[in-house]
Amino acid sequence: MKWWKTYRILAQKRKQLRWSEEELKRYRAWKLRELVKFAYNNSPFYRKFYEQHGIHPDQIQTEEDLKRLPFLEKESLRHTDPLQVITIKPKDGSFQEGELMVEVTSGSTGEPLKIKRTWRDLYYIKANDIRAFQQTGFRFFHRQVILKSSTTSVTGRHWFERFGILRKYWLSVTDSLEHNVARLKEIRPHHLHGYPNGLVEIAEFLQDRKETFTIPIICTGAEVMDRHMRQKISEAFNAEVFDLYGVREVGNVAWECQAHQGMHNNDDSMIVEILDENGHEVSEGTDGEVVVTHLDSFDYPFIRYRLGDRALRQAGMCPCGVAFSRLNSITGRDDARIRLPSGRWITGMVFQELRTVPWLSAFRIVQDDAASVKLQVVPKSTVQQDKLKALVAQTSNLMHGELAVVPEVLNKLERDKSGKLRAVICRLPGEKENKV
Repeated sequence: MKWWKTYRILAQKRKQLRWSEEELKRYRAWKLRELVKFAYNNSPFYRKFYEQHGIHPDQIQTEEDLKRLPFLEKESLRHTDPLQVITIKPKDGSFQEGELMVEVTSGSTGEPLKIKRTWRDLYYIKANDIRAFQQTGFRFFHRQVILKSSTTSVTGRHWFERFGILRKYWLSVTDSLEHNVARLKEIRPHHLHGYPNGLVEIAEFLQDRKETFTIPIICTGAEVMDRHMRQKISEAFNAEVFDLYGVREVGNVAWECQAHQGMHNNDDSMIVEILDENGHEVSEGTDGEVVVTHLDSFDYPFIRYRLGDRALRQAGMCPCGVAFSRLNSITGRDDARIRLPSGRWITGMVFQELRTVPWLSAFRIVQDDAASVKLQVVPKSTVQQDKLKALVAQTSNLMHGELAVVPEVLNKLERDKSGKLRAVICRLPGEKENKV
């Protein structure tokens, strides 16, 4: 009966959607004070971490005081025993089987991070996930397909699915397109959540066969979705498309509502900072690094945690009436940017127009050195040299002609271990040191 706790939390979180900015501000300040104090007093890792930086919980009273705290790096957690991070202690000297949920991040850009999470933290994470889906029109009786890297659920099947509640079906992007289309036609889902690149592949498969298949609600996540991908997915499935932003460590961070004007941050659950290279909040229209403090993660705390993603802020109030702050878009990972010889960085989103090239099935841009990029292309059929030359010129123009473009024609692009398909990868030595 563990999951009933999730739905009690969900009921409260749905009410919090109606909170005013002032109510959110007071609540967030209180949660932040309690979280920092609890982590300091109960987590060996956090006590040592904060003492090394001269931090005491009494210094954190308001949300503005958050900037006093040091950033939490993935690398620090990777080299720390999870039992030193968690704040709860076993009753009999060791945890019993089933008390801790072991989760591992995708590790798509490096070594995976192992998290030992309690059920309590998981209840809050799942409640946020479900609330985000509900804001897109998802209902408990809908059949939902998950298109990710594996056909296996992290938490397995649940008893309530037998009664038509939260029925989930899992498909993998590594399975054949024929198989996945056949399964979709068999399941007839109301709602689909998946990697945008995997959905685009199915969309193009249907397009080539002059077919469409109706799925009313499609949510994407885990990869950057540009406007061309959104349009292609929408047309192939006759769907309303929503973008969700989530990570394994803290669950859903932000969700797109039915107004389709940016993504709402979960302001009642986390503080989302978008920072420039100097650690200051970016202005509207400028992308920055995403740093998150998960206000509900008391058992395995994430405080000023650097996700390694980049995003743009969205100003103003959403027409939907929810007062939560918004992101305009996720622009990619820190290593999904290209550095020009001038020292300026350009986001991988500038290359989205390449998706409109008719003969191109897929592309990837890889930067291994400071003077050039590799343009990996997968053509739909044999590519003519003049078309390839034109694509190289188009790519060069998007980088203001500052970098040489070396084309490489492939039969297919290899996916990351997580099943994701990254379009832009920067492998410059020392690139990680350029972060905030």
